[in-house]
Amino acid sequence: MNLARKSTENERVQNFGRAKALLDAQPAGWMETLGARISEAEPGRVVVELIAGPRHRHGGGVVQGGVVTQIADAAMGMSLATLQEDGMWNTTIELKINFIRPAIEGRLRAVGRVIEMRQTLLFSEADVFDDQGRLVARASSTCMPVPEGQGRE
Repeated sequence: MNLARKSTENERVQNFGRAKALLDAQPAGWMETLGARISEAEPGRVVVELIAGPRHRHGGGVVQGGVVTQIADAAMGMSLATLQEDGMWNTTIELKINFIRPAIEGRLRAVGRVIEMRQTLLFSEADVFDDQGRLVARASSTCMPVPEGQGRE
């Protein structure tokens, strides 16, 4: 066993303050527009919920894939943020999503979790469930760390 690697894994930042701040924050921006909210947050895991209805559906009568993708991406990025130091956030550089079944209405829960964090790349996944607990979509993302308030410049 590589002891140096093991000790580095144990030193991972667990930003409980950020997890609490995410949970306590009032929905704003896109979250307010879509009606999404953070319902659970702990280091390495964040749940974003949305009550889907007519305003989230496309012409075919089901929730538009971009809405499902938005809550999955947010849950993944925020789960990573709960393991980053204050002053650092992340931005998605690659996202993949598989849609398993359509959703029409009701509560959608995107459960984001950290897979691995490296110095320059961060990996996470999210499962999106409907209000019956059925898997609607599974997503994965690769992110890069960025200082707060900055983008990929």
